[in-house]
Amino acid sequence: MLRATNNTISKFTSSRLIRTKHTSHFEGADFNSYFRTEVAKVDSWLKSTRFKNVKRPYSAEDIVKHRGSISPSQLSYPSSVQAEKLFSLLEEHFNSRKPLHTLGVLDPVQMSQLSKCEDIKVAYVSGWACSSTMVGSTNEVSPDFGDYPYNTVPNQVERIFKAQQMHDRKAFLETYNQAKNGSTDPIFVDYMKPIIADGDMGHGGPTTVMKLAKLFAEKGAAGVHLEDQMVGGKRCGHLSGAVLVPTGAHLSRLIATRFQWDILGTENLLLARTDSCNAKLISSDIDPRDHSFIQGILDQKTDRWADLLLRLESEEADKSTIAQAEAEWYDKNKLYTYEEMIQERFTESEYGHYKQKKEEYLQRANKNFLSIKEMKSVATQVNANKRLEFCWMAPRTKEGYYMFKGGMEPAIRRSLVFAPYSDMIWLETKTPDVAQARSFAKEIHDVYPFVKFVYNLSPSFNWGAHGFSKDEMKSFIWDLAQEGFVLQLVSLAGLHTNAASFWELASNFQTEGMKAYVEKVQSREKDLNCDVLTHQKWSGAEYMDSLLQVVQNGSSSQTMSTSGESFTENQF
Repeated sequence: MLRATNNTISKFTSSRLIRTKHTSHFEGADFNSYFRTEVAKVDSWLKSTRFKNVKRPYSAEDIVKHRGSISPSQLSYPSSVQAEKLFSLLEEHFNSRKPLHTLGVLDPVQMSQLSKCEDIKVAYVSGWACSSTMVGSTNEVSPDFGDYPYNTVPNQVERIFKAQQMHDRKAFLETYNQAKNGSTDPIFVDYMKPIIADGDMGHGGPTTVMKLAKLFAEKGAAGVHLEDQMVGGKRCGHLSGAVLVPTGAHLSRLIATRFQWDILGTENLLLARTDSCNAKLISSDIDPRDHSFIQGILDQKTDRWADLLLRLESEEADKSTIAQAEAEWYDKNKLYTYEEMIQERFTESEYGHYKQKKEEYLQRANKNFLSIKEMKSVATQVNANKRLEFCWMAPRTKEGYYMFKGGMEPAIRRSLVFAPYSDMIWLETKTPDVAQARSFAKEIHDVYPFVKFVYNLSPSFNWGAHGFSKDEMKSFIWDLAQEGFVLQLVSLAGLHTNAASFWELASNFQTEGMKAYVEKVQSREKDLNCDVLTHQKWSGAEYMDSLLQVVQNGSSSQTMSTSGESFTENQF
């Protein structure tokens, strides 16, 4: 039995919750009345313009009962303010079919330079860049396999966001001083560009995804993208070997993320990315929406590749022998989807009849997919005497992954599932291709005309090798925006710029010393009017001086000021 002390009294009466003023934010209130009021507030919020195109499989009551006694109205998440700004920008640019294009930033320096570009209104933080340059808690940098601690990208977001806030305060003070000194048109730089961040594949099950979403909201990300790859099978979207999760598994991640933000009372944006256009593997056959794309072989008697591999390993075969055996097995056993198998075994007229019956079935069922059982049923109606069996177990990898036929069709199918639960759809592609993007956008917009798209202007593409003229290269971003690809980003621009500029300096500095530094850096900073030339001022030294003058009431303004006679930046 719990015993109450003089300092902690809490009990239920027949109709009221009674608590001390130290333990409750609704002291003396009728709990049921309080709860109903909060549910009504949330219900109204969910029906606002912000969420007019967002679907939720849970209720306002589900949200409120998981919030605890502190209402979000008593809290403030700056990331939600930034999310409102991002949402407004996306609406404006989508309606006018203009791009909201940006560059991936590595650090506060790059963020501050990006902020001075009026036509670049958002910032991006890449998981690839974090994985390869700054894994805070372990310092184990590596390629983008999503195997770093899940707080890595949120922590980098926090670093960028806090730098934004510092430079914003500095800029506000500078603008105040301009106005005080008589300027009728003071200049203010908007350093608070909304940050879109890389959530990879969520780094775990639904509860991990929720913790990750909470971190991003707390750290300052206005928007986060999640991809439909498997934890442990994650690869950069431009590497081979990525493993998809079932459609429903990724949908659960999206719902978990939204649910977490709803509990917090924030309006952060959720970007659903699919890597199914390029994928060759999927972790499970459990979701019937994926059945059309899982591949098998026709010969039922063929030994499974995993069985053959186990035999070779037990015989201690070397890796070259195993690699050759694998190549021979897949060369001998052609892969088919179930419908490709039907086409292989049917005559041309039978297959045409199958497609007709399939369309009729889909219309009756009001859906856009068939399970393998349904495909077999429709095919049997056409010709019950044809053998309609194949084996998608035999080609599975030793880890148990199934073969998957990636392409535009699975990407479209998955995006149609994800669209109602997200704010934007991201199609990861192999090549930069406006025609492909246009065809994808049309399929989605035929069903959901409100969907906004994301495009990765990836440095992994050899942009000079795809036949673009100079004019086509220049207009690429604006051409994509016409198709609804509003948010466009060069994900690793900061990484490549960092490497190219520092390599140019280092390779010259080794033989030319300070001549190289002055020519490659200082002179360039002067010519470009780059504010980091005077790096003390850029970092906020004058802002700190202003703070100290307030704290010290001006008593040490001469002796303690950072801009005294020892201030070397007076040389510029």
